[in-house]
Amino acid sequence: MNNCLHCGARTANPKYCSRSHAAIHTNQQAPKRRLTYKCAECDTLIPASRQFCAVHGKRKADYRLLTVAQLKAKDAIKHPSYYRGYLNSITRLLNAHRPRICQVCGYDKHVEYCHKVPIKAFPDSVAVQVVSGPDNILVLCPNCHWEYDHSLLTINSAPFST
Repeated sequence: MNNCLHCGARTANPKYCSRSHAAIHTNQQAPKRRLTYKCAECDTLIPASRQFCAVHGKRKADYRLLTVAQLKAKDAIKHPSYYRGYLNSITRLLNAHRPRICQVCGYDKHVEYCHKVPIKAFPDSVAVQVVSGPDNILVLCPNCHWEYDHSLLTINSAPFST
């Protein structure tokens, strides 16, 4: 008779008394994924969902002050194709205080942020806050967004404007 490597119980099996104890012991010894990571700036342990610790996360550059050129630069994002997604996330942050209701029809299940002046119309030297700030953004449902982009909808006819 042998002892289970997990609980110490007597077993006929050479190592474990059950499959669950084998799995528990193996996963504790060699987990498949890391549950904690190190900060990109220092060796402080942080949750896997973060990149920086509390100290270094606050020191990062303010995204509102970035220019479009800085946002497109290779050191700001990993790949040039990520620019649009990163700009969309900044747009959501800059407009988080606004109600999530379509300014035209009042639909509130799903809304999108629509640029009044297209992004490509701005020079690269303009701050992201101007491109994606509340003054250049409309909160619209997908249907109204499409209509606005195809010049079928005007802003002056919006009864639910905020």
